[in-house]
Amino acid sequence: MKINSIIIVLFICVLIGCKSKPQNDIKYVYYLHGRIIEIQGKNAISEEFGKYEFDDIVEALKDSNTIIIAEVRTENVEYFQYATKVSKEIDSLVDSGIKPEDITVIGASKGAIIASNISSINLNPINYIFLAGNNTFQEENNDWKFHGQVLCFYDDSDSIAGKNYDYWKNKENFTTKFEQIKIDKKLGHGFLYNPYNEWVEPSKKWIQNQEL
Repeated sequence: MKINSIIIVLFICVLIGCKSKPQNDIKYVYYLHGRIIEIQGKNAISEEFGKYEFDDIVEALKDSNTIIIAEVRTENVEYFQYATKVSKEIDSLVDSGIKPEDITVIGASKGAIIASNISSINLNPINYIFLAGNNTFQEENNDWKFHGQVLCFYDDSDSIAGKNYDYWKNKENFTTKFEQIKIDKKLGHGFLYNPYNEWVEPSKKWIQNQEL
């Protein structure tokens, strides 16, 4: 199975730039952005929520032992199709010897829906972080059964996807951990446009140890 070119570049980075770090200490983090970037590009600006600080978010998620995989989607991708692509890349990482607990998928808004699909179809017990990815429509139109360790963030001032994840937490799943955190910044959907500590710091703990 071919590995996405982004993954190949990252493996080279590991081999060349991270020699002092044992391979099994490296954390691989997928960051899946929101739909507005598909439409406007990486410097997307929402009239309601302001600039989507993509680069700042990626930078904030970095740690001394993390490899961030943050592909900018350049078209309005189909959720399940893109989830299948990323799922295959995750399988390739695991097949290469990377431990599932060292892989995390973070999805924001549309990225969270993609991540939810990945968690449902990929059997590896990797880590997931969903940012503003639930509403009544998702509950009524999907039958996700999550795998791995799941952490969710929501803000109930968010009229787009501000519903909590109780429905999914109480549903049949294959998760070993399922936690959720309410963000109370009153920014609606805009809380995911910036690397606020309220979601970045718990996310980094989840990436490292699956603990809050």
